[in-house]
Amino acid sequence: APETGSLVAMEALSSGTPVVALRSGALPEIVEHGVTGFIADSEDEIADFAKRTHEISSARCRQEAGRRFDAARMVEDYLKLYRRLT
Repeated sequence: APETGSLVAMEALSSGTPVVALRSGALPEIVEHGVTGFIADSEDEIADFAKRTHEISSARCRQEAGRRFDAARMVEDYLKLYRRLT
């Protein structure tokens, strides 16, 4: 089944693991192509990108995950949204 929420991708990045995935659901918003992994448009591209994961910094993956998916930051963003809507 397609993973529309991309929680696995966020967890992978948090552990420093680059993500290689097909363009689907929210994955293009989670994975920064060439920075935290690769977004492919075909199975052949997945195979090619999988050979290139050594180009992606594990430290950068962890850094970006912390910056973008930190629980405190996400809570604050939701609170700002709720305040704006009320």
